[in-house]
Amino acid sequence: MFKTLPAAANAVALSITLSIALGACAPSVAPPATGALSAQESQAYDAAIGHFTKLMAEKPDEVEAVLGLARNLRWSGRIDEAARVLEATRTRFGADGRYMAELGKVRLIQGDSAQGVRLLNDAADKVGTDWRLYSALGIGLDYQQDYPKAEAAYRKALDMCPEDAAVMNNLGISQGLSGRLDRAILTLQSALNLQGHTAKIERNLKLFKDARDLCANCGAKYLKSSGSMILAAGLKDTDHEGPCAPQPAYTQQTNQMVEKLVEAPSINIKVYFEFDSAILKPETLSVLNNLGAALISSELRGQRFELAGHTDAVGSESYNLDLSERRAKSVRDYLTSAFGIDAGRIDAKGYGESLLLDSDNPDGDVNRRVQVTRLGPSAP
Repeated sequence: MFKTLPAAANAVALSITLSIALGACAPSVAPPATGALSAQESQAYDAAIGHFTKLMAEKPDEVEAVLGLARNLRWSGRIDEAARVLEATRTRFGADGRYMAELGKVRLIQGDSAQGVRLLNDAADKVGTDWRLYSALGIGLDYQQDYPKAEAAYRKALDMCPEDAAVMNNLGISQGLSGRLDRAILTLQSALNLQGHTAKIERNLKLFKDARDLCANCGAKYLKSSGSMILAAGLKDTDHEGPCAPQPAYTQQTNQMVEKLVEAPSINIKVYFEFDSAILKPETLSVLNNLGAALISSELRGQRFELAGHTDAVGSESYNLDLSERRAKSVRDYLTSAFGIDAGRIDAKGYGESLLLDSDNPDGDVNRRVQVTRLGPSAP
């Protein structure tokens, strides 16, 4: 079993630390705990934790509130607090597969890989269609250094979601930890052809090449001694992945947004948020920047708009309504801050699951979107 994870370890600082140490070829010395959250990340997690704490008090029978609070505590490095939240609600939600999965991840980070893997296996029996769960199970098996079973779990996740870069990255890390550095390098090179996590995969690829080239015998041993930190980063990445589904066509470019909003009242854009959160993901900012540029264009600067948040039908109706409204407001806040747009020009409203684009597939990704609607001229 690996040692307990340092709180909030991340792959950026880890890669730097490992690269320096590998140059000295000193496998017996583990790197120091690194990767403290940035001020912006801490603020965002604190806001999410506050929201879910309030939601739990208001709606104690909604498992989504418990899971949202536990996840954000875990992501922020407050592992023991996350465990206490889950233990306090175990009587109510202990049979829920999503609850089992979250508690399993917490146990992994606390160093109890046996219970963590057991809980993740039980969760897979209940919610076996969630490919992210199998990736988390692979990480748990990596903690136990059961690399053949770990690879089987990653392969199952990839069978369900073949184009996911986070799972491919985790598989490559697992192969490296098992001592198969050449195989790991090939896997990570393949992962670079997929969309997402490119910078992190490139860092891991360089790290593994350094381990192979600079210290043929000690590289894998050194990686094992630091495996907890690497796996923690992989677990968080998998959590933050969206659903595995083909993406529908969305309006993405500024000129298209302007043209369509002049001709028709509404467009749909795809905005990516952290899981169960209104925190904008970095990769979505390019689309929002295009939207901001459209809204201040000469054709549209005199118009008012509604930003409508829509979810799928996963989770309770009240939870989805609340989440969609917070997300719509998050988009509005970004646009008013980044582009100086008068907040009076933008109404932010959440519709939850009430206006599904694909009612035949209520859980589908196509239903998760932000709709931009032109309301008419703004007040003089």
